[in-house]
Amino acid sequence: MRDALRRLFLDPEPPTAAIEIRPRAIGVVRLVRRGQAVGFGAAASLALPEGTLNLGMTEPNLANPTAFRDTLRAVVERAGVLGGARAALVLPDPVARIAVIPGDEVKARNAAEALDLIRFRLKKALPFDVKDARVAFRRDPSGQVIAVAGLAAVLDPYEAECRAVGLEPGLVELCGVTLLEAVEASRPAADRLLVNWDEGYVSIFLVKAGAVVLARTLTGSAASEPAQVLREVENTVVYYRERLDGSSLASVLVRSAAVPPADVVRLLGSATGAPVEVLESATPGGGAGALGQELAGAAASLLGRVA
Repeated sequence: MRDALRRLFLDPEPPTAAIEIRPRAIGVVRLVRRGQAVGFGAAASLALPEGTLNLGMTEPNLANPTAFRDTLRAVVERAGVLGGARAALVLPDPVARIAVIPGDEVKARNAAEALDLIRFRLKKALPFDVKDARVAFRRDPSGQVIAVAGLAAVLDPYEAECRAVGLEPGLVELCGVTLLEAVEASRPAADRLLVNWDEGYVSIFLVKAGAVVLARTLTGSAASEPAQVLREVENTVVYYRERLDGSSLASVLVRSAAVPPADVVRLLGSATGAPVEVLESATPGGGAGALGQELAGAAASLLGRVA
């Protein structure tokens, strides 16, 4: 089930590198194998020239493909990723739609039939023709369906640039969903919030007893102004308490590559009344520091867990 959500393509071998695309930067994490053990070998991140990317779900995002390719090649070389390597490609959340669908609306005999039902269910919720979308999904233990739909015309250019520098994008994932899966795979089921905050967007995931019940991605001023983000988090907590009969959140987990993590901890702690924890990445020189936050999605993609 986990693979069904995380993968937009079926890859026969787990990748040993992950490329994380952020609104204004590209990062790379590389694994190394030492006998039967696997550990982090290198990590790097480079800023993109201003105006390289215009994130969105309906149009190609690469405003300056040459600058994007040059930066990608440079950061791949810096991390020591060799040509021909399989790589996970972790994209910003705003490039695709994340949807939570009640399980009783997706009663099917097999995965193909379920996919048809999900496409029908998403038809009116997408800002593009669902026929042109790639759709991946999974059911959580409660039967709830989590689906991700992305327009091929948006995703394809990212993959093409990876191939242009000698990498094969075997996995294509959204950062927020990758972090969510890693959290749920490595921690006991509980009521929690996961906040993925990067430059220009913030995604909020509400989990109740291990089941994802809400997923939202906000862009523009709603994501760039801390007061607006605080308001959205407070509204989510109200929804949890009043509509879902939630009592208290066990934790709020945060990945913040846009605002200093310490500031986010103070901000969200006052809004939720729950312990706030910064997700740590075990990347070299990472942890909860700047590089660890910038590459948290890539690290989670490779290991399937958070530190």
